[in-house]
Amino acid sequence: MIHETIAIREKGSLDYARLTTYLWEDSPEIPVKSRPIVLICPGGGYEMTSDREAEAVALRVMTCGIHAAVLRYSCAPAEYPTALRETARAVAILRERAEEWHIQPDKLSVMGFSAGGHLAASYGVFWNSPELSEDTGIDMETLRPNGLILCYPVITADERFWHKDSFRNLLGSQWNGEMLEKMSLEKQAGPQVPRTFLWHTYEDGLVPVENSLLFVSALRRAGVPVEFHLFEKGVHGLSLARPHTDSVWSPTVQKECEPWVDLLETWLGNL
Repeated sequence: MIHETIAIREKGSLDYARLTTYLWEDSPEIPVKSRPIVLICPGGGYEMTSDREAEAVALRVMTCGIHAAVLRYSCAPAEYPTALRETARAVAILRERAEEWHIQPDKLSVMGFSAGGHLAASYGVFWNSPELSEDTGIDMETLRPNGLILCYPVITADERFWHKDSFRNLLGSQWNGEMLEKMSLEKQAGPQVPRTFLWHTYEDGLVPVENSLLFVSALRRAGVPVEFHLFEKGVHGLSLARPHTDSVWSPTVQKECEPWVDLLETWLGNL
């Protein structure tokens, strides 16, 4: 495995911001010479990045025969758009080193969990904004994502369904109606969003399933291909829903939800 850690330093980045790779090495025994890659943004309410949604997920993605990388993006007190810039930089690094790392640069998906899902979805809707390219000095074609993978994502700033703390942490001093409107991603989704895979649980009491439903509806209206799985059972923050990603705060082992990765593997195969 090619396991490297690379510091990410954009305007506003905190010292811990970094990209860690989990890449298949080239082998004379294996005929596959290049692979898709998934960039993983763990959740944590824009307050932290969860260990439960980082390395274990990357290793599980690798078992699908796919490269993975984890972005530990800057959280509060860093404010928008710091994490978005860091995501753009991570995407650029993966594409710049695609030949060295045997990455298929046209099969790069961004995955996010909870608030990390908001970051991934933000990247999906804002990757072609002129200001992001100007802020980072990266051309738009390099920034283009080929897929989005959203796991119980924070999407909407609608007070009926929002996760208020995520938006408080993300916006900080920029907390106002205009920015909340901008960060309500179902209102920003359009044909620029790549094909998307989402899953959520009906029982999620922290980030209601309406977040995913609103985004799915927006993508449908925009003509963006989407695959959506709604599981009945399961609290928020399931990660892989298996014992090795269980949480000390609430039980997150949910056998009914384990198949989401198998479903994702099939979806990635069709990317």
